[in-house]
This record gives sequence, C-alpha cells and structure tokens, in this order.
Amino acid sequence: MGPRSAAALLLGVITWLVAPLAAPASADGYGATVKALDSVFAQQVVRIAPGEAVEWVNDGRAPHTVTADDASWDSGELAPGGEFTRTFEEPGIFTYYCRYHGSPGVGMIGTVAVGDVALPGPTGSVGPGVEQPPTNFSDTVRVPHDVPTIQEAVDEVEPGGMVLIAPGVYEEQVTVTTPYVTIRGENRTTTIIDGDFERANGIQVIEADGVVIQNLTARNNLLNGFYWSRVHGYWGSYLTAYNNGDYGVFAHDSVYGQFDHSWASGSPDSGFYIGQCYPCHAVITDVIATNNAAGFSGTNAGGDLAIINSEWTGNLAGIVPNTLDSELYPPQRDAVIAGNYVHDNGNPDAPTLALTYPAFGTGILVTGGRDNLVAQNLVEDSATYGILVMPIYDANLWVTSDNVVRDNIVRRSGQADLGLGAPSVGGDCFAGNDAATSQPAAIELLYPCSGVRPFPAGGGSMAPTITSLARYLEVLGGTVPGGDWRTQPAPPPQPQMAGNPAAAPPLIAIGGENVPQPFRIRDPHSIRAESGPTVSKEIAIMGVPLATSWGGLLIGLYGYVLPFVLYATWVAVAIWDLIRQESAPMPHRTRWMLVVMIVPFIGPLLYYAFGHSPIPRQLRLVLTVGGLVAYLLFLGLGILLS
Repeated sequence: MGPRSAAALLLGVITWLVAPLAAPASADGYGATVKALDSVFAQQVVRIAPGEAVEWVNDGRAPHTVTADDASWDSGELAPGGEFTRTFEEPGIFTYYCRYHGSPGVGMIGTVAVGDVALPGPTGSVGPGVEQPPTNFSDTVRVPHDVPTIQEAVDEVEPGGMVLIAPGVYEEQVTVTTPYVTIRGENRTTTIIDGDFERANGIQVIEADGVVIQNLTARNNLLNGFYWSRVHGYWGSYLTAYNNGDYGVFAHDSVYGQFDHSWASGSPDSGFYIGQCYPCHAVITDVIATNNAAGFSGTNAGGDLAIINSEWTGNLAGIVPNTLDSELYPPQRDAVIAGNYVHDNGNPDAPTLALTYPAFGTGILVTGGRDNLVAQNLVEDSATYGILVMPIYDANLWVTSDNVVRDNIVRRSGQADLGLGAPSVGGDCFAGNDAATSQPAAIELLYPCSGVRPFPAGGGSMAPTITSLARYLEVLGGTVPGGDWRTQPAPPPQPQMAGNPAAAPPLIAIGGENVPQPFRIRDPHSIRAESGPTVSKEIAIMGVPLATSWGGLLIGLYGYVLPFVLYATWVAVAIWDLIRQESAPMPHRTRWMLVVMIVPFIGPLLYYAFGHSPIPRQLRLVLTVGGLVAYLLFLGLGILLS
C-alpha cells in the first residue's frame, strides 16, 4: 500500500470517528440549506428572512442544476459534491427546478419563501395518484405523419391516446407531463431516440401517471434512456437502452410499475433501476442487462418489489439492491430476487463509477438490506462472490438482517459461492442452496434458516467487507477502471412486441389494477445455462484475495488478524499474571480469568444490541473510543499487576 493509500485510509478512519461531532445543518422549516438528492430537492420548500442566503448542496450521485423558473438565475451544472449559494434580498416566492430532472412546476422542483408570505396553492392538491384514468381511448398522433417531432406529439396527445412513432433517428429529448398515454415505436430496433451525447434523457416522464412506453430504443443520452419520476403507475416494455451516461431504464420515487422484455447495456451506474420507493409495488421480469456497472441497482427500494426471471450477464456486478443515505426511505428492504440467470459478472471493461466499483464481480449483492428473499436463482461464474450479503457505510452504517438466501444454484465463483459480510445483526440465513464454497465456511450450518442458530446475534466474515474496502481505496481520488460508456458495443436486434404495433390499441396502465402484472417464478433447473468462460479460483488468505492488490492484502491481514493477535496477547498477559500470583485464592483467579475472556467482547455485544437500527455516529463514537479505552486500561492493569 502506497503512502497515498495509507493516508487515505487514515483520513477515512479519522473522519469516521470525528464526523459525529459536526452537527448537520438544518434543512427544514426556516433552514437555509437544501440538499439536491437524486431527482428530488429535500426540503422542497424552505423559508428564510430577507437578506439571508440559501445554499444548495448536491448530495446525490447525478449532476443537477438550480434554475429559476423565470430564468433570472441559474447555478450551472453542479457535480456530486458541488454547492451553490444565492442571497434573496426581497420578500416573495421564488420557484426553481433542476434542468436535468424537471421543468418549471414539475419534476425536481423547489420553492424559497422569503419573508412572511403565503405559499402558493393548497398543499397536496395535485401529484402522483391524483389524476383519474380516462374511461375511453383518445386519438393517435403519428410521428412524423401528423407532427414532425415526438415532443410535439406528446404535447398534443390526450389522456387515453397514443403517440405512434415511425422508424427513424430522432435527435431530441422528450418530456411527458400528460397522464395515461402510450408512446410506441413501430420498430423497436430502428425507432431510435438519440441524445448525441448532448441531451440529458431520451424520454422523461415527470409526475404523469400511467404512461406506457413500448417498442423503442434510446441511446447516447448524458443521463438516462427512459425515465419515470414521481408517478403512480408506469410500464416500460420492449425497450432497448444503451450507452447512456447514468441509467438505462429508470424509475424513481414511483410506485405500481413494471419493466419487461427489455435490454439495457453500457450504463456506468445500472442498466435497470427502481429506487426510493416503499412499498414499490413493482416488477422487473424477462429483461437482459449486460455490460453495465450493475445490471440492476435499487437504492432504498422494496415492499412488493420483484426482480425475477431475467438474465444478468457481463456486468461489473449483476443484481445490487442497496441502502444509501443520499435517497429517502433507507434502509433497502423486502424485495424478492428469484428465478434469475446471473452469470459471468465481473467484466473489467464495463463502464463504472467509484461508488459501484467495490461491488466488482458479484452475481447478487445485497448491501445494507433487510428482509429480502434471494431464492431459486442460477448464479454462475461470478468473478468474486456468487451471492453476497454485507453492510454498507454512507452517512450511517447500515448493517444487514433477516435476509433469506435459499434454494439457489451457485457455482464456479472466484472467491466464494455464498457470503455473509461482517458485521451483520442477526436473522440473515442460508438454506437449501446448491453451492460448493462459502465465506465464512459452512455458512448454512452457522446461519441456518430454521433450528438452532450458533450466532443468533449476527456475525459473518470480515473478508468480503475488507475486500470491498480495499477496492474502494484503489479508486479513491483516482481513475476508476473500466470502459467508456460512450463507446460500448451496440446490442444485436431485439424482439419486437407481439402483433402489429401500428394497429394495436393504446395501453392504459392503471396502478394497482393492471400494473404490475401477476407473475410466476421459474425453477432454476429449467434455465438453460450457456457454455462460456469460467472463472479461475482466486488465491486468498483468510478470505482476502491476493489478486485484489498487495495493498488490499495488507489491509485484509491487518483488519482480520490484528483482533486475534490483540486478544491472544491480552489473554497471554493475564495468564502470566495468574501464574505469578500463586498465592491468590482460586475463586479470585477464576473471576479474573472470566473478566479477561469477556471484556474484549463488550463492545461487539453493545453493537449488536443496537443492531436493528442504523448505528448513529454518536453511538459509534462512544462504542469505538470507549471500547478501545476500556481494552487498553484492562491490558495496562494486567501488565501492572504482573
């Protein structure tokens, strides 16, 4: 490990300990700080006194802008971590939006109330789930027969109607705010929305319920191919999204939806994404994701959410539900991942981001999630772990619990077929899996789903956690390995929707009634596995692979072995002291040995006692520093007594 990596690790540890001492800025009521999360400003309304300033901080993972509705001021593009401050001298209502994720009045919007002025409009009078579905179909608007552009057609169509698009390359960004419309291409492969690496999204649906998009391709957009935001009811079917700069097919802060019969590739974040929803009431089925950083990513998404019967191959990582503080509703929980064919993930040439790179090589990875079911999947040839459950650290430490991994077929994984990363806080279980290796070893005996649990309070192996940390340090402040999302290969021609797209009627998607559709999970034994390259087993010491880097190995040995060395030293000193105290009565010596054996475990026991909620920074500080001080005091006491 070089000096920069060592310094970065030391800085990370110091930050982890000291960060609790800094109180977070208030962002509600009369606060003057607004966080730009992914696709939402939090809080959306902030009130200040005349002459005060508002600071916007991009705490999300995508770029944002802060743009006045009347165009009188604009922050310009704010990269993740960027800030913008503006002082408001006069009383009034000032509304703004993000140009990438909304437009005036819709999408990612916010309001600054300056002084004692009334807010406009009754709160909650409009929004997702409010629009009533139409009772009849409306007219079809044809592109380019009736109007020359898709945007003009979308602006003209009525609820219950359809925009039908002839084959061609359409160089535009389409924003949909009309509910219950169908947007359909006549030919999935040759009806293309092209962003020319200049426009943000192919089609973005903002607060318009029940919009169906079918039989289209979106490519070369700076952010997303197809994007639904804050809707109640959505359906994406027979879509192809490739070489887009963030996500392929994306639903955020939306409920009652379905993605099916679709392809996504060349995304540096994920091919398919459903996030910031609980309960989501959503299904992803019969899709293919390849050559993405993650095939599926779902931040803080769960509750009647199913990722099923699909193929995830050739990505940096396959299926990655995750917990982050940058979005609402943490932790991620209560999703079903089943009937999938997940194979050959660990593609070093896939485009990726620093946040995703630590997931390298995993087939199915649950980070910081709870109450998820991972069942009946066929997972083959993962570069690192086949199925892995592990914690994640963001603003808070999110540990896993009550995830069920059962009845999967997992084979030929580079490090282990099954894995549970420490720390976990109990309830994670493994049963009935056809797998050869695990980390920790004998994982189904140590963490069964029924019967006696040797470790009811949690546990797991530090190897996956340390390996993930090592990979993060590899890219910290440097270049992330992987290819350029702009130059990834185009997909082969994809299947068309059934029947004649031009003759089929519009589809009215009504959340909770006909979307999502019922489903049945397939048996993994029915999946026809492809013959492809297999993964070589990585050489590892205590589960930490040598192949990651020498720096990673050093971190692994330090993190894995040091506690055992300290504990052995602690016990050895105490035994030495007891030997020297031959005259001491036996009860006294027995009590002293019990203290010696138990004291080092007080910290972990307290940790697990608080395990079913995110560990607050202040508590982490007390446990970490207090445990260290107590340990050193007892160790010093033993040395003095000897």
